[in-house]
Amino acid sequence: TDHYNHNTAQLGLFQSPNCCLRARRSRHSIAQAQRGMKRSHDVSAESTLGAATVLCCSCGVPMVPNQSMRCAQCLKSEVSIVEGVSRQVVLQRCRNCSRYNKPPWTACEPESRELLGICLKKIRGIGKEVRLVDAAFVWTEEHSMRVRVKITVQKEVAHASVLQQTMVVEFQVVNQQCDDCQKSFTPHAYNAVVQVRQKVPHRRTFCYLEQLILKSDAHAKVTSLKETREGLDFFFATKSHAQRFADFVAAHVPTQQRQSRHLISHDANSNIYNFKYTIMCELCPICVDDVVYIPKGHTKHLSGAAPLLLCHKVSNAIRLVDPVTLRNYDIPTAEYFKRPLDTVTGRSHLTEFIVLNVEPVDAAEVGSAARHNLPGRGKMTLADVEVARACDLGVNDDRIIVRTHLGGHLRPGGRVMGYDLRTVNVGGISTEQLEEGNRDVFLVKKVFKRKGDRKWELKRLQKEREEGEDAIDDDADMEALRQDLEEDPELRKGVNMYRTSYDGPQSDAAVAGAKQAAEGDDDEEDEEDEDAPEVPLAELLEGLELKDD
Repeated sequence: TDHYNHNTAQLGLFQSPNCCLRARRSRHSIAQAQRGMKRSHDVSAESTLGAATVLCCSCGVPMVPNQSMRCAQCLKSEVSIVEGVSRQVVLQRCRNCSRYNKPPWTACEPESRELLGICLKKIRGIGKEVRLVDAAFVWTEEHSMRVRVKITVQKEVAHASVLQQTMVVEFQVVNQQCDDCQKSFTPHAYNAVVQVRQKVPHRRTFCYLEQLILKSDAHAKVTSLKETREGLDFFFATKSHAQRFADFVAAHVPTQQRQSRHLISHDANSNIYNFKYTIMCELCPICVDDVVYIPKGHTKHLSGAAPLLLCHKVSNAIRLVDPVTLRNYDIPTAEYFKRPLDTVTGRSHLTEFIVLNVEPVDAAEVGSAARHNLPGRGKMTLADVEVARACDLGVNDDRIIVRTHLGGHLRPGGRVMGYDLRTVNVGGISTEQLEEGNRDVFLVKKVFKRKGDRKWELKRLQKEREEGEDAIDDDADMEALRQDLEEDPELRKGVNMYRTSYDGPQSDAAVAGAKQAAEGDDDEEDEEDEDAPEVPLAELLEGLELKDD
């Protein structure tokens, strides 16, 4: 019997159960390798190559054994890994400043990475067990007050079994005031105020400063803005924001700053004091096109300047020009407030003149050449211009020959605005110095015949005023600013001009009426229309709608 069993074992007629199981596993793995089967990412996290397979207890599909003894498709249908993940979340947004509560309140663009990060942090149920794999925005209507985010999560439901599912989370945008906006709507809730003042009868400087603020977005930290007869008051939540704004004003207009503080409350035990700070910014009263008087004591600091000069630009320094010699003088802010200068007259005393003749002056009569580049000098050309007052035409034959810096812009028959010092009451100034220079007329700017309505407009800041106080009318100052922007390309660099809505082509009746009205105009006025300055369309921005629906 032993001999028979030994022979049969050698012939392989009987094999042990362990040997049969190893043989089946090896044949199954070789067959899978030959067929090139690929494992799906939903099946298991381990490789099936060389592993035993069993039948799924639900559907009977061969699979790698796990604790639940179910395949990936059965696990997906029976197990949900997104049950604990919130599907509807509330998202706070400030209606006034359009910031989202992170916290803190953060400004985010629609469908930006910052907004996506805020949304993902508000979703509950995502952590160590449920891992976030991918997230993206789903398009929603702009005014629906809804934000939808599609997320993909993974979770290990059993040993070596990882499930991945996708869901959409809807965020409901709820309006809520932020802390800064609450302070702006609450009176006396500020910590610092910047008072901008200028002792002049007009508000052109404030109008231009307002456009610079809008261009640079310097009013981002302003909690409220109050308009007064003397100037503007800007309120801030912290002193650092107020100081930064005051430095911005001083960088564009010659300014003298003065600071003060007022004690609100204090704690003697903890040595804590609460103050309200006030920064006073007094702007230089000299404006563009003003005639400035230079006293005798100041002429030596300006290399022997003439007693009367014309201001042609105001930025971080005061830039003066002598129309007779074409010499330019720059007065820095610190030097001006050490030795202030007086203004003889301004734009309110401008007189209209008619140009009769223009004779350019040779370069030999101009004087020594400038040692450095002076801004605005390239636009000036010295010439002797014969003018007569527009009100004297047909009354008398008074003519004046004036040497001016506008020789390159004036033509015979044109109109120019200037100052006639013979009709201006100049007080506090020595008449001897005025008679020495023999400067009775200063020509300032050429007069253009404007073409119809403008195709652009300027934005304005939202201002508040005290109860019972009348509104300040600055339409004339804004119109003067618009004309300056049309004539000076360098001035337009610091201003945002917006294109107005296009009303469409005019009717035939309107075109015919315009032609009939233009028949009575002479050729000279037609030439002036062609030379009228205009803002190129390339410099205009879109995004401002001024008309109501």
